[in-house]
Amino acid sequence: MKKYFEYTDNISNKFWEVNVKGKDVIVTYGRIGIKNPASSTKKCVDNKSAKAYAEKKIREKKNKGYIAK
Repeated sequence: MKKYFEYTDNISNKFWEVNVKGKDVIVTYGRIGIKNPASSTKKCVDNKSAKAYAEKKIREKKNKGYIAK
């Protein structure tokens, strides 16, 4: 599962992406257009908990105003 979100207002122009690969949840984020965005990986116990963690983070970003692209 891979999902991409963007947030744009008068000051910010940034993205956030989550990618679930098995037990790993990889999050990439930063300003749109930069060459080396930040990335972090969370290792979960199993595939189900990895998907649940990703869904939780997606809800948090949507509540902050990020829009799926």
